Order: sequence, then structure tokens, then C-alpha cells
Amino acid sequence: MAMAAAATGLIALNFILYFLFGSVLTASGKREMSLTRTVFAGLFFYYLLFTLCCIPVMLRWRPLHVLKYIWLAVLIIFSAVGAFRARRRAIKAVRKAFGFAASHKTEFIVIAVITIVFAATVLINYQFTLDASYYVGSATTAIQTDTINMYDPFTGDWLDHYEMRYFFATFPMNDAVMCSLLGLHPLLWCKITMAGTAIIMTVMVLYMLGRSLFDTDTIKITLFILFSVVANFFMITIYTTSAFLTTRTYEGKCLLANVVLPGILYIYTCLLRDNKEMRNWLLLMLVALGAPVLSSSANMLVPAMIGVTIIPLTLLKKDLTVIPRSLVCMIPGITLTVIYILYVKNIVVFYTYPR
Repeated sequence: MAMAAAATGLIALNFILYFLFGSVLTASGKREMSLTRTVFAGLFFYYLLFTLCCIPVMLRWRPLHVLKYIWLAVLIIFSAVGAFRARRRAIKAVRKAFGFAASHKTEFIVIAVITIVFAATVLINYQFTLDASYYVGSATTAIQTDTINMYDPFTGDWLDHYEMRYFFATFPMNDAVMCSLLGLHPLLWCKITMAGTAIIMTVMVLYMLGRSLFDTDTIKITLFILFSVVANFFMITIYTTSAFLTTRTYEGKCLLANVVLPGILYIYTCLLRDNKEMRNWLLLMLVALGAPVLSSSANMLVPAMIGVTIIPLTLLKKDLTVIPRSLVCMIPGITLTVIYILYVKNIVVFYTYPR
């Protein structure tokens, strides 16, 4: 019970880290800081930096503990920089957020209850899918062998080359590194900490989207979140995002389906208001760069999602510059898709030993 309580408490650590990493990017200029937008940006910046640390370590066949110490240094440096940059803005942002919540106390209490009930319902259920087992098994195998993606987590067999589906999608390796740093078993970290993080992030993105659609009408925002959660409970099939959110919650695909894609929709609503605002395009590019780290499925889905918005945004804003900017944001996913195709054709292969 003590370890489960610790795993639950570590959900807050994730959001603190996302906020600090996001502050490195967003705590500049004269614009007021948004807590939710900073956390949203920080999520993708955090995992993008992690994969930039992880890939060189894999290519040099170094052990997991080397990556652990590198990432610990990155955590300390970027958290310190984020805290320094946000030291004044964060206080104002927190006061503004709490002031807004206090003036709409009933609605925010309802949102909190929805989130708690949603999280409790999901976390107490047994998640038994094969992919869900992969995340726990991959992190456990990496810790036990002090290696990175060199062994099959299901069989323990040595792999002579890196599976390209997971080479850039280093999300499970972050689980392994954090478990090693915190002394927590991967089952607790994945099942409780990361699942809880995914649920709260999902509600947060729904709130951001609701604010973008309904401004300060908190009743509509609350109903929007409530109906979205209800829909997730009653539309669980293998073809919907609900399956990942309710039964495969600590997978990277859960964040892809319920944070990344709705997040792109949120950015689209921001671009509808002002497509000249560069920070919206930079946020979209950050999502495009960070999403493949969560799941290799993002390599195709993110460019497709951005592609869907090109024509309506161009026509509604009557601005042809939307097209090249959108295409630039599609480049990361398309590039990784091409690399995967070359891997399937046995043209690009990264081996787990010197040749």
C-alpha cells in the first residue's frame, strides 16, 4: 500500500516536470503564462529531449545506467532553467487560475469529481492486453539487464537489431529510467503513475479545447468534459480512442489518441482565431516532433491530422501561407515513416552490436 501511495504521489512529479520543461519554452515575452498550455508544451519537450538523449546511447550500445545519469543531469538543468524563467510568471498564472476556479467553484468541483471517478474506475481495473504487458515488460527487462531495447521483453531472447517501431518511440525507456531513478517497480509506475498521468492529461486537454471553444462559459466546458468522459466509457471498441484510455492507459498510444490528436485540434482552434501567431505554429511543430516519441503510430497519424486541417484553415483564413507551414509540421512524421519503410525493406537496420 505504501508503494502504491508513492506511485500515486509521483503523478504530481510528472506534472511538475512537464511544467518546468514547458516553462523553458513558454516563459518569455510579455504574454501571460497559461498553466495548462505550459504543461502541454512541456510534455512534448520533455519526451523529445529524452529521445535525443536515448538514441545516441543506443547507437553506442551503452547500458541503461549511462542513460539514467545523462537524463538525471538533463532533469536537473532544465528544471532549474524552467524554475528560473517561470519564477515570477508562474505565481501570477497560479493566482489567476485559482481566482478563476474560485469564481466558478461549482463547475471546477464537478470537473475534479469527474476526473477522480474516471481515474479510480480505470486504475482499479485489470489491464491485460498484450501491448500493455509490453510496456511493463520492456521497462523491467531494461532494468534487470541494464540494457536498452536489446532483449525481447516477452521471451528474454537477445535481439540482434533494434526493432524500428520502438527505436524512436523511447517512451517505455523513459519508464525504465524513471523507475531506476526513483527505486519504483515498473508495474507500479506504469499501472498507477503513468496511467493516472494520462487520464489527467486527457482531461486537461479537453479543458483546453473547451476553453478555446466556449471561452469562459464554464458550464459548457464542464458539460463538454462530462459528455466526453461518458462517451469514452460507452464507446469502447478497438476502433476508438476509448479503448486506449480505459484499457491500455499507460501505453504511448493512449497519449497519442487522447492527448496528441485532441491537442492538435486545440491548436487548430487557436489558428482559426489567429493563424499569424507564430507561437501556435511552433507549438504544432513541437507536438509533431514529440509525438513520435510516445508511439510510432504518430508517424502517420500526426501528419494525417495536420493534413486534414490544411484545406479548411486555408479557405477560412484565405491565407496560402497556411499550406507551407502545415507541410513543414508534417515533415517529422513523414521522415520517420520513410525510415520505417526502409527498415522493412532491410535497407536501414540498426544492430545491437558492433559490426
